[in-house]
Amino acid sequence: MKVATVFDQILKYMAILLFTSLLIVVIIQIMDRYLPYSAVWTEELSRYLFVYAITFAAPLAIRKNEFIQVDLLINVLSEKWRRIYQSFMYLFVAVFSVVLFIEGVRFYQLGGEFVAPALDIPMNYVYASVPLLAVFLFIYSIIFIVDRFSKRMSEGDPS
Repeated sequence: MKVATVFDQILKYMAILLFTSLLIVVIIQIMDRYLPYSAVWTEELSRYLFVYAITFAAPLAIRKNEFIQVDLLINVLSEKWRRIYQSFMYLFVAVFSVVLFIEGVRFYQLGGEFVAPALDIPMNYVYASVPLLAVFLFIYSIIFIVDRFSKRMSEGDPS
């Protein structure tokens, strides 16, 4: 899956860029307390940068299987049943992401009627993170499931 690897890199660099931007904005926000300059926009921008950073980082957590899970249950299962269980969970995430996408598009459309108070940008730019996240989660859930079963086939796991 060469395309997935390239897409992983794009998401990784976007997440790094957004988290770095968030860090810079928060530093400005902290310095603002001690300087006569008042940067009112930093609180709002930091919130939006955080949301978008998560939007680009969450799919990578799926790819690396780094979401929180109850290991007690998973460790008891055989490798075959662990793959089935994890695939079922990510199938559930994929179904949830379809619902999230539908509602996220409605949310995005609603954002056109509002403007961010400090930044004076249409809120649908911010609300676009919801359907974008849903698309990423769907794609990466399917990739995870395919990877789990293609590993089994390539490793020659008879179970």
